[in-house]
Parts: sequence; C-alpha cells; structure tokens
Amino acid sequence: ERLITDYSQMLKDEASVSRTKMEKINLLNVVNSVVEDFNNNLSNSKKGIKINVLKDNLNGFEPNVLGIESRLEQIVANILDNSVSFSPAEGKINIFFQIDNSNVHLSIEDEGPGFNEKNINQIFNRFYSNRPEKFGEHSGLGLNIVKNIIELHGGSISASDRNLNKKRGARIDVFLPTIHD
Repeated sequence: ERLITDYSQMLKDEASVSRTKMEKINLLNVVNSVVEDFNNNLSNSKKGIKINVLKDNLNGFEPNVLGIESRLEQIVANILDNSVSFSPAEGKINIFFQIDNSNVHLSIEDEGPGFNEKNINQIFNRFYSNRPEKFGEHSGLGLNIVKNIIELHGGSISASDRNLNKKRGARIDVFLPTIHD
C-alpha cells in the first residue's frame, strides 16, 4: 500500500510541477525554513543531530533560482530526512552554499556510513533502496523524486562519499540555475 501511495503521489507531483508557474525563489530562505522544521521535530531532536547552514561562500549574492517553493522544500526535506536517518546520535549535518554565474550549488553532508554502492548514482533510481532492515519500510522513491524535481527545475544532482579528517559520510550535491537581477 505504501509503495502504491508513494508512486501515485510521485506521478501526481510530476504532473503538477509541469503545470505550475515557476517564480524567483531565494534558496537560502527555503533551506532555513526546512532546517527550522527539522530542528523542531521531536524525533530529530531526540537524536541530537545538529544541522548547520553555512553560507560563507555566497560572497554577498542571493542564491535565487526559478522554481516552485513547495517542490524546492521537498528536495531539501527528502535529502535531510535521509541524512538524519543515517547519522549517528549527536552527529552533524552541514549544508553548504556556493554561487557562480550559472548555478547555485547546494551541498548536504552527513556523518553517516556513506554509500555501499559500487555505482552510487543508482540511489536515484526508482524503487532503489539499500537500507538495513532496521530502517523500516521505505519505497525507494525519495531520492528519485528529488532527482526528478531538480531536473524539472533545470538542475542536476550527484552523490558521493566524503572522507574528511577520518570521518565518513554521504554528500549530496544539487545544482540549480542561478537567476540574476
């Protein structure tokens, strides 16, 4: 039932994105709003995960993109949900921003186990899930939905393992076209 519901919702979302008018959206405001929701969520706070939004690399520019605010929120929320679920108690999740002439680059890094896949990009395939059984039931659609929404916004997404200062983790990079005033 959950799989059918998730798949049905995904198809509805894809159809609605194609019909909705896109607007100029400040991606930093979207991220801050989603992070605030996560910080106020009881199950996340019990785990003691600290989510940091680092915006030092914006160099005074606004990270504006052409998009649909609710779908951009969904992108950030789905990625953060995965990061939180894989992060150890008292772990950190860092969200980095960079901006250049053509893209807003959003990176989300956690301190979880990273990826076990030989081909990491398969995590974006429909119905793909490589979670241990203790994570409960997942449809394998979350990151595929994220990828589809990003592509409908003219962007791209990639995943990689991070190995910094002997700390493992996952890194998701999102690129969305920048709007300049």
